[in-house]
Amino acid sequence: MTEELDEEVLDSLAEIEKLYTVFDGASQEDVSYAKVFWNSLSLQPPIESRLVSADIRQRLKVAKTPHSTDAASKQESWSKRDDEIQQDVYMKQKQEERQKYMEMAKKRDQIIALLKKQRNERIKKEMISYQHKQRKGNPVEKRLAPKTLSSPADEDQKEVQKLQ
Repeated sequence: MTEELDEEVLDSLAEIEKLYTVFDGASQEDVSYAKVFWNSLSLQPPIESRLVSADIRQRLKVAKTPHSTDAASKQESWSKRDDEIQQDVYMKQKQEERQKYMEMAKKRDQIIALLKKQRNERIKKEMISYQHKQRKGNPVEKRLAPKTLSSPADEDQKEVQKLQ
């Protein structure tokens, strides 16, 4: 039975060799260079059609082999160490980020305090200058006049109504 299979394999190999280009009269070295060249020109399938991709991280871990406990324990210790290092780096980044936000908050509080201080100083100066301002017009008329704050838009509307 195995002899029949061997013969079938040899027959199929002979048929396959007929389909491929053969370098007749070329040295073995030239043939090997040609094979390497043509193999390098074969296109890789697009990444979507590959069964295994290096950038996909949602794969299950490979099952441990029972006979290689030393290698598995070394790999496990390396992976634990890598995880610890990554966790430390992550925590340091978080701490730096937190520190940066705290500094920004302090600067913001300082700016707000400075603005409040400037506002209070401006109000004090206005109060002092208000006391020494000369008042125009009759003070009695000012008391009797209605105290309405009119905006430029209201004034424009009144002027338009006067024209009509």
